Amino acid sequence: MRPALLALALGLLSLPASAQLFNPGNPPVFKEEELDKRFTKSKVHQVLLQGTNNPNCVQVVGGLLTLLGETAPYFHKRDENFYLDPMLAQALSTQLTNQRFPGSTYFVAMVRRVLIDRKLPADWLETANALSPYYPVMDLAKLRMLAEGVKPVDSFMLTIPVLRERYETEVIRANSTAARTAEAVFRDTYVDREVVFGGLEFIDAALEKKKKPVKKKRGAPVEEEEPPALIARLVYYPPNPNANQLQPFGIPTEKPKGVTITARLADKQFLSIDQIPKGTRLLVRGRLWEYKKGITEVEVRDALVFQDRDWSQGALLADPNATAACPVAYNELTGMAPTQPGGFGNRR
Repeated sequence: MRPALLALALGLLSLPASAQLFNPGNPPVFKEEELDKRFTKSKVHQVLLQGTNNPNCVQVVGGLLTLLGETAPYFHKRDENFYLDPMLAQALSTQLTNQRFPGSTYFVAMVRRVLIDRKLPADWLETANALSPYYPVMDLAKLRMLAEGVKPVDSFMLTIPVLRERYETEVIRANSTAARTAEAVFRDTYVDREVVFGGLEFIDAALEKKKKPVKKKRGAPVEEEEPPALIARLVYYPPNPNANQLQPFGIPTEKPKGVTITARLADKQFLSIDQIPKGTRLLVRGRLWEYKKGITEVEVRDALVFQDRDWSQGALLADPNATAACPVAYNELTGMAPTQPGGFGNRR
């Protein structure tokens, strides 16, 4: 597997050109290859279809399904790569991979199966539901979303920090020859895109009615009032560069200003909004609808919200001893050779 496949987060904040963020042509197409055929015949795939009572295999399959759920919101149209948090990628390579079992290759095969079928197999979701009481870290909401179909965003590289960086470069620092049209060009490039924004703090959610329209002259057609919409308020706080520094005389440092995200929620949610406490870390998927100059506020429409766990302190997916003891966790994909396949090679 190419190292960049699972560690794409490391370079997201240093993209030199907006053209690199999006696919200018058709999105990639995923076709069945030899790896995929071997995977569907493997014992791991049989466990995904039928479940398991083996406690060691519960950890292996639960870990792989957890990883699948965590990467699902970031499927995108840009290219064949996918995003996985670097700490999860590390856990995959150390806890679910050994000399006998190439867990990373199995995970890639699972992602490929979903992208080829354009949805999570129903039997996999049943297995996840059955295992969830014994593997609570698994995010069933993300898997339920995936079971209804793969709906990729335009590019998982379009994060709030990248959007702010591109605005600074392309609008605020535009030279005199481009300044007059810079805002319009920026809007045409980035607005009306399917996006996923993570690392957000949940402020609150409530039903909000649209403001009453201004009264029209007699005889003018009456506009129908939009029904109340469930609006979620979130905020993104950039990292505080002074967070770990000692300040002289005990003077508190100024906290970086956040970016307010207003998410007009889709009617169907996979996470119960009324059960989300304020202050929860969330991610939002939807269509980037509007922004205020300077990217101080952002509006997202048809939004879905999901829990966004902070894996920065590490992730425990499986005991390596359990992986070694699981009877189905052996290599049926790549033969005796230790090499692993790359990511996704078929493109239209």
